[in-house]
Amino acid sequence: MVMTKTILLNFLLLLCSLTVPGTLSAKYTGAVKYYIDQENGNDNQEGTSEKRPWKTLQKVNAQVFKPGDQILFKRGGKWQGQLVPKGSGTKEQPIVFGAYGKGALPVIAAEGKFIDAVLIKNISHVTIAFLDVSNLDTGVKEQKTGPTGIRILSEDIGTISNIRISNLFVHDINGDNKKGSKEGHGIFWDCQGPKASNIENLLIENCRLERVDRNGIRGNGTFGFRNNWFPNRNLTIRGCTLSDIGGDGIVIKAFDGALVEHNKLFYIRTRAKDNAVGIWPHSSDNTVIQFNEVAYTQNDDWSNDGQSFDIDGNCNHTIIQNNYSHDNEGGFMLVISDAINVKSKMTKNSIIRDNLSVNDGNNRKRLFNFAMASDSTLVSDNVFYNNSKDSVKIEFVDLEYTGQKNVLFERNVIHYTGASSAVFSKTAKQYGRLNWKDNTFNGNISGRENLLNVINGEALLKDKDSKKYPWSLLKKLKLNKYK
Repeated sequence: MVMTKTILLNFLLLLCSLTVPGTLSAKYTGAVKYYIDQENGNDNQEGTSEKRPWKTLQKVNAQVFKPGDQILFKRGGKWQGQLVPKGSGTKEQPIVFGAYGKGALPVIAAEGKFIDAVLIKNISHVTIAFLDVSNLDTGVKEQKTGPTGIRILSEDIGTISNIRISNLFVHDINGDNKKGSKEGHGIFWDCQGPKASNIENLLIENCRLERVDRNGIRGNGTFGFRNNWFPNRNLTIRGCTLSDIGGDGIVIKAFDGALVEHNKLFYIRTRAKDNAVGIWPHSSDNTVIQFNEVAYTQNDDWSNDGQSFDIDGNCNHTIIQNNYSHDNEGGFMLVISDAINVKSKMTKNSIIRDNLSVNDGNNRKRLFNFAMASDSTLVSDNVFYNNSKDSVKIEFVDLEYTGQKNVLFERNVIHYTGASSAVFSKTAKQYGRLNWKDNTFNGNISGRENLLNVINGEALLKDKDSKKYPWSLLKKLKLNKYK
């Protein structure tokens, strides 16, 4: 009897040690590679080799995947419908949805038949990479359902974590461009209850977004109110390019700890008629926005916004640094609070430094806009340059209401040349809320006599590292005398 048990045990161990064909070292990880071929696949096959792939999204959506699994769509293929991954990976072994073969990115086209082309709901440790994602309903001008390309949803679950969105082409989403409606989105994070739910460690990198109405990359703020504070944590948006976005470009919403860097945003607010900005946080703490280029944000109807950057309501400790902003029709910067109450605290502790702004604000004719109340805003070591050939007078600081406290402009260069000029047309009383220290005013400047609290001095930019972005651009602007 003992011998029989030993033989049986050895036989079972032998079976466990065998590697199933088409897997990644299944002996240790259980990980499997699945292949999906829209043209030559068959859902009745096992799908674990390029020769015997699956065919449809329905087959993929029905499978609960395990840590380390890879689900690979064949390049050149097109799937009409919705991708809804199931199953969570682990930190060491995420589940990866990607591509194989040669040619164009695999296409996931919702075509307005689904709200989300890709829905990542209540799962963790998942990567979505190298896909072409769209949600265009050609039968209507604007979808009124809130269509998205990629939605990351944490609903009534607590925390989901470690979601990576990488190397996607997200495009042609014809949502509603009216703010507050069921707007469309390219990449959207979403947290819903009733149980407080959030997202931790969300990475969006090297994605390209084009022709999206209304928003490029943003999220919601269900748990971003101070009386119900359960923010998302640790967001990185890096290396993305956004162009022809109907409304807002990148909106950091309800996050504690966000890094937005090395992105390029061109032609934002191309169709919206209400407020929209290139990059901005709302209901977020500890946000860093750096090394981005924002250009051609539109404001051709004299409405609000249209700036490259905004530090918006209910934000604390925001840093906007080392960015290159140019030709944004609405201006360079908005600083604003929402109504201040138990849900929303005053925007405070903002730092705007080491940025280069060129020819911003020409249509709206203002560069800075301080609206409502804010506390402790430092604007330091920036260059604000305008050499427009068209005659334009730009209000350098537009002050709305009387709630600004502790605003300091320090060591900035304000240089207006050509036919452009910077004007300070507010009253001395209004400018009394601002402090000026060691700034340099050059060229066509008028109304400086209205400024109070001015300490004269020369901005010292000679310590700038000309090899670093955006300061390498100063020589092209013939501003190297400040280096």
